[in-house]
Amino acid sequence: MKKCLGLAFALLVGSVAQAATVDFETFNIRNANSGSPNPLNGPAWDTTLIINENAAEDGFYAETFSGGQKVGYGTNAFDGCQLNDIESVDWTKVSSTAGAAHPYLNIWVTDNAGNYAVISSENAYMGEAFGTRTQWKIFEYGGTNYTDPIVGNEFDWLFDAGLGGRSGSQYLTLNGSNASFNDISDNIVIFAGPVGPTAGVGSGAPRGGYGFNLIYGDTQNNFTDSYAIKDLTVDKNGVTYAAGAPVPEPATISLMLMGLGGLVARQRRKKA
Repeated sequence: MKKCLGLAFALLVGSVAQAATVDFETFNIRNANSGSPNPLNGPAWDTTLIINENAAEDGFYAETFSGGQKVGYGTNAFDGCQLNDIESVDWTKVSSTAGAAHPYLNIWVTDNAGNYAVISSENAYMGEAFGTRTQWKIFEYGGTNYTDPIVGNEFDWLFDAGLGGRSGSQYLTLNGSNASFNDISDNIVIFAGPVGPTAGVGSGAPRGGYGFNLIYGDTQNNFTDSYAIKDLTVDKNGVTYAAGAPVPEPATISLMLMGLGGLVARQRRKKA
């Protein structure tokens, strides 16, 4: 199985850069009730669609004042990691005009055998234990088993055994009961999402190239407001990963270590 090389590297170089820090990026998803333009050659994004990362790079400020607008804050640091290794997500709310609404979590997952889906959490999931939380919705699904989830076993691939399904409230189920991350197979990993037009994937899906996304806005009119967060963290396998500036690339670190080695050698020559 593909390993989380980026996270492993971040921990190994803790003496050079902050350990357990992951880089999140802002991106646009959908205009007001008109689908998602191609950011390279398509129509311009709504001028009222706003998401800006804060100076500390640990959160964002977003505005979606028209129904249908959606923005995202995502990272590919967890791509290749087991979904069931993610333990929790938390942040500090800076400001909000959204009442009880919060940015929701969308995670692209695959079994590396042609199946994919977005596992999503809404409501106040922040700080909760994902292993036992049973309010996980499933969207944007497709692949080798894609037909109609109401008919049969289209979601069995998410589990090692049992009948996977989707309830009338869109919750992911196992044997008729809402599923938790503890139920998910070790074979299910996070990935950046399918590329290009894809069966089962609508214009509201996060297509920023990040497997792990916080989403603000909606295809309806229930997120016509603003929200700001900071201190974003993700708990995985007993380690808390904080959103922040990216760690230096391997080549940069090698140059830094070579430079330090040269300074040490020079000091030794001076003493000699």
